[in-house]
Amino acid sequence: MLVLALAFNPFVDPFPGAPENIAALLWAIIALPLAGAFLCGVLGRFMGRANTNFVACATVAGSFLLSVCAVWAVGSQATQYTSPASGAPVRWALWLDLGRWFAAGDFSVHYGLTVDRLTAAILMVVTGIGFLIHLYSTEYMEHDEGYWRYFAYLNLFVAMMLTLVLADNLVLLFVGWEGVGLCSYLLIGFWYQDTEKAWAGRKAFIANRIGDFAFIIGMILLVLLLGATEKMGRETALGRTNFTDIGRARAWLTSLHDQGPLNVEVLREWATRVPPEGPRTRSGMNLSTTISTEGPLQGKTFGHVLTAALLLMLLGAAGKSAQIPLYVWLPDAMAGPTPVSALIHAATMVTAGVYLFCRLSFLLVLSPTAMAWVAMIGALTAVWAALIAFAQDDIKKVLAYSTVSQLGFMFIAVGTGVFWAAALHLVTHACFKACLFLGAGSVMHGNGDETDVYKLGGLRKEMPWTWATFGIATLAITGIVPLSGFFSKDAILHGAHGTELHGIPWVGHTVYWIGLFGALCTAFYMTRLYVLTFEGKRAADARVPHAHESGFRMVFVLVFLAFLSVVGVIWGLPDAFPGPGGEKVALMEGYLAPAMILADREASLYETVKHLHDAGIPWGAYVLAWAVAVIGGAAAWLVYRSWLPSRGGKPLPAPIALFWRWARHKFYVDEVYDFLIIRPFTLLSKGLYKVVDGGIIDGVGVGGTALVLKRAGAWLRYTQTGNAQNYATVMAVALLVSIGVVLTWVLL
Repeated sequence: MLVLALAFNPFVDPFPGAPENIAALLWAIIALPLAGAFLCGVLGRFMGRANTNFVACATVAGSFLLSVCAVWAVGSQATQYTSPASGAPVRWALWLDLGRWFAAGDFSVHYGLTVDRLTAAILMVVTGIGFLIHLYSTEYMEHDEGYWRYFAYLNLFVAMMLTLVLADNLVLLFVGWEGVGLCSYLLIGFWYQDTEKAWAGRKAFIANRIGDFAFIIGMILLVLLLGATEKMGRETALGRTNFTDIGRARAWLTSLHDQGPLNVEVLREWATRVPPEGPRTRSGMNLSTTISTEGPLQGKTFGHVLTAALLLMLLGAAGKSAQIPLYVWLPDAMAGPTPVSALIHAATMVTAGVYLFCRLSFLLVLSPTAMAWVAMIGALTAVWAALIAFAQDDIKKVLAYSTVSQLGFMFIAVGTGVFWAAALHLVTHACFKACLFLGAGSVMHGNGDETDVYKLGGLRKEMPWTWATFGIATLAITGIVPLSGFFSKDAILHGAHGTELHGIPWVGHTVYWIGLFGALCTAFYMTRLYVLTFEGKRAADARVPHAHESGFRMVFVLVFLAFLSVVGVIWGLPDAFPGPGGEKVALMEGYLAPAMILADREASLYETVKHLHDAGIPWGAYVLAWAVAVIGGAAAWLVYRSWLPSRGGKPLPAPIALFWRWARHKFYVDEVYDFLIIRPFTLLSKGLYKVVDGGIIDGVGVGGTALVLKRAGAWLRYTQTGNAQNYATVMAVALLVSIGVVLTWVLL
């Protein structure tokens, strides 16, 4: 995507071919890596290592080329389709409807794929960085006997992530959502012979299932909400006033039953029909209206149900994107191969929650309460994870907590309505964090798989390419001008600082200061990681006496990602490019404007979100953000290059030692979860197993029935003696009893 930005202007350059032809091939973007997964998984052992590597890389490369065509196509205003929910044209977008997938009663789902400019940005990340990581893996995994299984899982992951991104409805999106979770489980536990790694995969899988269950309930609430809207529109006079535009209303109602209530276009049209209550709201139903028709939602207001659905989706996003309270799985996910950490747990899957809320931005801006929760969860996670990263010694664990923290910044952007900044940081973070993780993989590759930073050191001269690329990526994530991370992170902080949510105006300012402290922490722990790994002398207890640089393929990928971390700045430069309306904006802000136009219009029209910014470049905010990054980095440099070495191994001052011990043990969150949740549920499960399953079901139900039949059979078998005289006696007695009964009945 960055290369495309340098090659053409996406606002004015037309696509040279017919957009319909590209739309017809959207399915192939998913099908290619899916076919690669099948070939690698079924035939990989027989094809050999080289052929398996080629198939895995070629299928993702093909997906990337098709994605480039799709990105180019949506750069033109002439690329459009007709919305099935409104009949209005949707510009700068492609759509492919492959027909009905399934239906159950009035509920229907189509297999539909769509590409707008938001999707286009994520497509470039998934396929572009995905291809680079596949290429890196061909060298990193060249001695692993399970290479065919690894590439099958990796291709399957890319296919599932593309399904998530391209889906035009939440049901298909959820298929991709579950698919990437499955692939994450398979790849975290790739070396399943190691019990610890296998348990890490289970932990990730279970933590994500908690969030996914909440996501399902949230989708069910949306289905009920749209059903209640239709019912009130048909049965109440108040509701009918929302459907006076006969043609468009008929299109929405038809699409509601054909495409289904979870189609994004259907949800988008619903958002325009049931607005928040306010001075500019037309008469009829609004979010403050109480649902009066019979059903599960009767007596609730539309707004309360919408907020509940969004909060449930927030819990789902917290699981997938590792936010409080479900972030605990991501650090343990580092048990998998390092390229997996770069692709799945840094650049793509963990950003699914951010993508979800950007995709549903038109719903989120209708609920300031939900936005406040999203922003506060993001801010607290950004600082919490950063503080834990201070005291981690494992190079991959530091980067894992860094990922959790940076995702928190993206949630801040989403929660304050600066959706373009969230997408910008998603893209830039994917570049420099993939570079950092793969750089860590290169360090491990050249140091006998050592991950303890205190057993490394002095790699600057022995691994110059890894050192240079890791250093550039470190500067990018800490927010040093003029690298991409500075502008993407400051776009979030500046946007949050100037945002007021309706009824909760303090949220934007609060998350700004929390985020600024998080940026300070980021600069400190990332500089610490760099210093301990690359500067100073070689550790005396290093696993190998001398490190070696990685091979060409690994180094090439590192250099290219470092290059993207630098040139990615073009997307965040403020007031540098003409937007669709002619005003000067950042390139990413202007590029995503068509995808976010409804959310921006709703926020402005109904005043649910106010962005209070002065015109021009915020030089003061930039200087402050740059100063924070410099102070944090300089502090870490002084501490680890001067202060700690000068102490000669003396104990740390008591307050610092206490904090360090707590941070090293991750503030004992895992232990708290184990005590409050896991152990009680384990005891409850064992009790239910022994009492209900073992005692009632097996003992009384299954065993009791068998025991009764056994005893009855034991007694009845005495009547089957095989002696004819016994049988004759019984028959005679029975005949006499029958005669006696009959005579008694006649005489009485």
